[in-house]
Amino acid sequence: MANYVLVHGGHGGGNSGSVWDKVVALLQNRGHKAFAPTLSASDTCSLEDHISEVCSLIENGQLGDVMLVGHSYASFVITGVADKLPGVIKHLVYVDSSIPENGKSLFDMFELSGVSYKSYAGLTPDKPFVEPLFFDAARIKKIPKTYVHCTLSEFLTVCGPFVSYVAEHAKQDNWDYFELKSDHLCMVSHPEELAAILLQEAG
Repeated sequence: MANYVLVHGGHGGGNSGSVWDKVVALLQNRGHKAFAPTLSASDTCSLEDHISEVCSLIENGQLGDVMLVGHSYASFVITGVADKLPGVIKHLVYVDSSIPENGKSLFDMFELSGVSYKSYAGLTPDKPFVEPLFFDAARIKKIPKTYVHCTLSEFLTVCGPFVSYVAEHAKQDNWDYFELKSDHLCMVSHPEELAAILLQEAG
């Protein structure tokens, strides 16, 4: 039995734990535990607050061997959690997201991809998205990781460089790679396919 913690993104229809409901049900039907918390509203808190919320869920639930899954913005949340709780994180799964760099924020990663967040309607510079994340890159490198690329995503321009990075660094940085012919919210549009990847990666 695996312990899955699924963290939602920060904007639009994907900014609630309920976005994972279909995937949670599929994982639970296979006998696993699955948790999908709703993070505090991004206009009232920080990235560090979101990291602490997920850490508290894991610690209070005494969860071990956690499959920690982050969609979109939540790549920053799960990386921060893994940096704080490396001993209990079995695997990190990045779903259609950037891959954080130490000392950079989410919107910094947009800029590094040559894209302004202003190019996307509804994206606002709330604190969690402009706050830099500091972590031990060597620690994260040791943890097995998976990248799920949504080939019909509206964020292809942003995610493109990270897809290339994973392909080039798969072996030395512990990456697996999967593609889904899906839009950004693959957990809603393709829950069975995403759940199948998560089940496979749990081993």
